[in-house]
Amino acid sequence: MNIVDKLLEYMETKNQKNLLSKIEMSDYELNVVVVNILSWLKLEHKRSIWISQGKKNCHKALEVDMQYPWCVNLCKIVEKEKLFHDYFSIKDGKFDFSNEVSDEDKKIAREKVYQNYNPKRHT
Repeated sequence: MNIVDKLLEYMETKNQKNLLSKIEMSDYELNVVVVNILSWLKLEHKRSIWISQGKKNCHKALEVDMQYPWCVNLCKIVEKEKLFHDYFSIKDGKFDFSNEVSDEDKKIAREKVYQNYNPKRHT
């Protein structure tokens, strides 16, 4: 099971055990981080579609602003949790895939999230 599967599973179960082993975080804090990662991956797949349609677009890293608590938590997770550290990195205030992740694996991750992450709309 890769990290994307674990992120999607977390959204269903809210079980932190599959994501965190080195640090503690409230359910709310972790949920905010996971929602932001999944939302970014979903948008990145949309960008892939637009690019393939010839629209002027490009993939973008997720901006990390340390004024926001969820960004501080994201940095802690990427720094301390091997699962995240192996797959993602934060450089110059930008969250993105690690350099070790192949383009094919990035594509698969984006597409899997696009197909399987459909948050409930609040009306």
